[in-house]
Amino acid sequence: MKEEQASSTAFTVVQGILYTARRSDLRGLVDDEMVKACHKILAASQEGQRRLRQLNSFWFRGIARVLERLTLPGITVHYVLRKKFIEDYVLESVAKGATQVINLGAGFDTLAYRLSQENPEVNFIEIDHPATHKVKVEALSGPDTPKDNLHFIPVDFAKQKLEDVLRESSAFDKDRSTVCIVEGVLMYLDISDVSHLFQALKELIHAPVRCVFTAVEPMSEHPKSFGPLLKLYLGMKGEPMNWTCLCRDMPAFVEKQGYVLGMVADADEFKRRYLSSDYKGFLHRGEYGVTVERL
Repeated sequence: MKEEQASSTAFTVVQGILYTARRSDLRGLVDDEMVKACHKILAASQEGQRRLRQLNSFWFRGIARVLERLTLPGITVHYVLRKKFIEDYVLESVAKGATQVINLGAGFDTLAYRLSQENPEVNFIEIDHPATHKVKVEALSGPDTPKDNLHFIPVDFAKQKLEDVLRESSAFDKDRSTVCIVEGVLMYLDISDVSHLFQALKELIHAPVRCVFTAVEPMSEHPKSFGPLLKLYLGMKGEPMNWTCLCRDMPAFVEKQGYVLGMVADADEFKRRYLSSDYKGFLHRGEYGVTVERL
């Protein structure tokens, strides 16, 4: 990602959600509030407006299907499924007493924005690169945006450490029971940085901590889920994949970090939860969801 530009991946994920929302065979998978929030974010920038025009183009929709098969087959539906999994876990955590939600590398995710309006007693914090945050904050600024319980903290992790940023922020409360979201981020980090992140959260928060995150398996495990143009695409965007972890190795990784494993949810679990039993579309199997906690 270029220093002065919002993440291209952030735009792509939101565009993919809106693309999925328009599919007749997946009607209802994306609720109206998410659609409105995603549209609001894209409409606020030139790049986002270009993405919206593409969604309205018959030719682009045809090209998009081909491009997806050549890069990450099934990824647009997967974006929606992983977000539903994360939202369900966050809501469950709040119901169990969590009063703080921290989204690390939030991109253009709309969860905190939507839930902060429905849960004024919960403290929501989003952390991401300054250029990405700038676009999002400008898009969501308005009378309907919560001012007291929704906080945006711009962070350049090339120059700043998470623990330093949170300790210095008045928005962060170390004594609140917290659920942390790390979606589509860990694969870009080195293993040492992944471990450091989980250790930092344990040291920073002096209350129960829950985490929901996504992890990627090696491409060789699911060759049909990684198209031939993916490596070229990641190289062009400057976002190579560094950390991968097999599903079967995740319990040992979680234990090593000092957490208790909750659930590992793969494509089949996503389908069981959110899709009809007769759904025939291709399911992306390269990435899975994980929940952990430290009491």
